[in-house]
Amino acid sequence: MKSFSKIGFVSLLIARLIAPGALAADATLIPLTYANVVAFFKAAKFRATEAQPRCTVFVEGEWKNRSIYNYCVIMVENSDQDIQVTFYLTDAHEMNWVTEFLDSQFFTPGETEELFRLMNSGRDARGEKLGRFRVDFHHWQPRHAELFVFSFTPLRGRR
Repeated sequence: MKSFSKIGFVSLLIARLIAPGALAADATLIPLTYANVVAFFKAAKFRATEAQPRCTVFVEGEWKNRSIYNYCVIMVENSDQDIQVTFYLTDAHEMNWVTEFLDSQFFTPGETEELFRLMNSGRDARGEKLGRFRVDFHHWQPRHAELFVFSFTPLRGRR
């Protein structure tokens, strides 16, 4: 799965080199709020379950054969200070949802590039200043899955 995240990062860089004006042309940012992130994944037709008023869980999956079920679980949580998005992936194909989220209009092109760089750095991060946010990032690889956890705290005085 590491190769898929690297492919996404390289694709983003190549797209910037080929058409730098194309990414900057649509500079309309959507505020990174709990409601907007939930709406983003609902628009992608994920099955949603509201675990509590400030936590929504999305699930997508498919049977590959009689004994293998590949799936993606996305959990969006809202605390008083931050938005946390967790991806639990069992298949490299599901890495697409991480890429879609990081490449969405919640982030500037520079923030997206830094998020991909952070994701591919091979290290976790705590309180890293990244554009308009302080970001915590954690990546785990249990035996049959990958987990990516992003926590975004808006910097004070910047909206």
